[in-house]
Amino acid sequence: MDKDLVEVLIPIPLMEKFSYFPPKNRSNQLKKGSRVLVPFGNRIMVGVVWGFNKKSNSDKRKYKYIREVLDKTPLLNATSMSLAEWASRYYHYPLGEIISYFYPPSLRKGKEAKFKESKYIELTNKGSLLREEDLSRAPAQLKLISLLKEKKELTLKSAQAFGISSAVVKGLIDKEYVVSFSRELSPYKKHENKDLKPSKKLNLEQKKAVDAINKDQDKNVTFLLDGITGSGKTEVYLQAIQEQISNGKQALILIPEIGLAPQAEERFKDYFGDRVMSFHSAKNDREKVDAWLGASRGLVDIIIGTRSSVFLPMKNLGIIVIDEEHDLSFKQTDKFRYSARDMALYRAKLEKVPVVLASATPSLETLKNTEEGKYQLLKLNKRATGASLPTFHAVDLRGKELNEGLSNELLEATKSELSNGNQVLIFLNRRGYAPSLICKVCGWVSNCDRCDALMTVHKSPSKLQCHHCEAHKNYPIKCPSCGENEFLTYGFGTERLEEFMKSNFPDVPTMRIDSDSTRKRESLSDYLDEIKKGKPMILLGTQLLAKGHHFPNVTLVGIVDADSGLFSADFRGSERVAQMMTQVSGRAGREKKPGRVILQSYCTDHPQIEEIISGSYEKFAKKLLEERKSAKIPPYSFQAKIFAESPKGLVSRDFILSLLNGQNIDRELRDDLRLVGPLPSIMEKKSGVYRWELSVFSKNRFSLHKFLDVMQSKLYDVKTSKKVRWAIDVDPLSSI
Repeated sequence: MDKDLVEVLIPIPLMEKFSYFPPKNRSNQLKKGSRVLVPFGNRIMVGVVWGFNKKSNSDKRKYKYIREVLDKTPLLNATSMSLAEWASRYYHYPLGEIISYFYPPSLRKGKEAKFKESKYIELTNKGSLLREEDLSRAPAQLKLISLLKEKKELTLKSAQAFGISSAVVKGLIDKEYVVSFSRELSPYKKHENKDLKPSKKLNLEQKKAVDAINKDQDKNVTFLLDGITGSGKTEVYLQAIQEQISNGKQALILIPEIGLAPQAEERFKDYFGDRVMSFHSAKNDREKVDAWLGASRGLVDIIIGTRSSVFLPMKNLGIIVIDEEHDLSFKQTDKFRYSARDMALYRAKLEKVPVVLASATPSLETLKNTEEGKYQLLKLNKRATGASLPTFHAVDLRGKELNEGLSNELLEATKSELSNGNQVLIFLNRRGYAPSLICKVCGWVSNCDRCDALMTVHKSPSKLQCHHCEAHKNYPIKCPSCGENEFLTYGFGTERLEEFMKSNFPDVPTMRIDSDSTRKRESLSDYLDEIKKGKPMILLGTQLLAKGHHFPNVTLVGIVDADSGLFSADFRGSERVAQMMTQVSGRAGREKKPGRVILQSYCTDHPQIEEIISGSYEKFAKKLLEERKSAKIPPYSFQAKIFAESPKGLVSRDFILSLLNGQNIDRELRDDLRLVGPLPSIMEKKSGVYRWELSVFSKNRFSLHKFLDVMQSKLYDVKTSKKVRWAIDVDPLSSI
């Protein structure tokens, strides 16, 4: 048995597994997927058992022993392990680090996988035979014995509430009259169907969509639920999930933003009761462990969460829903650069369950897969409430005088809607007071020292802050260049518009919703509760307001800067702008009151603006697909990027060049690839380092990954990569 080796995954940035001897006399406790404590260098680390090998007689290496087995029963099932292995191969990322994503933080550190425990006491056989006269001289002990005979068991806290001290309890335990034990306290109740909302009546389109999903509920079918804003997509997948829950299955719902979790959780609890849990980074560790345990033990019917929820083990998963499937937030942009949407699709394949991709503005990748018949299209062309889509009006800003970035047309429309008792949403995807500060005397500009970017002016609190590296400085009293104190704030942010709106519309509240105003844990929920009251108000904010919210009393949406992103260097820029504008426009007129959208632009004749005004994202997306096809770029090819960054200017470039020059790539493989670069990133200097990248395109996914395998073998050579930090990004979605 001493020659049996255990393969252990350790969360470090190396692709290999590490071999250990099993702990002496405890090798039968080792199972694949169990956590173990192992010595690694001068540290003791938590690893995961991944396999077993025989030690050959020729192997003279000295192996260390596993220190401790933490799990008698593996915490990860076969599906989770297969998903992790696939992700490691597909994203070219160390399996040891990926596997840590499948655990909440405390379990990664080796803590027990338990709900919060409470201490209980009960009588032993010896204690149950005691008579009153046996304890006549110890009234406190007699009181506890009598209580335990009556109630069978008590928590220590309950005993204290009855006036019994811990010394009394200890005395009876020492005499073996009472025994103490711990019990997990699950926060989840059994099924209770009291006071649940009845399902809404569906229109014909919605009913057809629900029937299609339910027909294939035990198969791995991917549905695109493509519905205009306000068409009732949520109601469709709610009722599809209801069918799964009634059959004893569980549902996983992925949402793009933490801010959507409270309203989603509330809506699901109205339908399904308390066996609904949300999971995201704003939860504390105890809440994360409870959600993890509830999902893995089948105590929770529905998990609603952001991208990391895709790793949660679920006892009997029946369906996965990805809401706003197009959203960039589903893609991790550092370290393990996975797409939660694509991970969910592969997980559904492993578990043979259906997936619903829901969006009013589907990604081009999803639309292409639907056109090719890989996904089944479920179309919703009507708003569920019977309301019409909002009307659009483009305001040409050329030659016009503006009031803090707002046109007279938008201000007059705002005044009119507020006087009619309605709510107005003003959208500007730029937080802070102003994008830059300029000295009027010498022209000094508030550049960030660490990035190729300007520092944004904030007024509350007063500071300059870079929104890329989060560096900040005090607001200058005098110009660092010339010593004068005459400054000009250039451009507009949400803080500046808030200040203007409050002074011009003092009789109604102006509510600013961006990542600065919602830092406190419950602040966004409080804002949304206030909006639901329906009182006239101005909602002013960034993309936090654009995603999935239902504001019945918003009748006017004003898009302050529709030109932002139109001329992006990223080929995906047009797609992102169209999605954002369509989504934010969809907040208007969702109930009985008609809605309208005022879109401010210096380029009203731009094709993209014209398409948005016509209200057809679908037509615009088809044009974009044709352009992408002729350019042979995603989704009509597969893409990956190799990034390198260094504090020294051209070291990153030279690293990528040496990587390419040092590899022998056969001609057949080269013919399948198109290499672009190395080139500096769109923002070359960020957070104090210079970034260069190599883009790789191929029509053949296999060829792309074969090339990355070749590159990866060199990237993990310490001699090669010690001067830079590098990363591989498969299916990148952003070029910032």
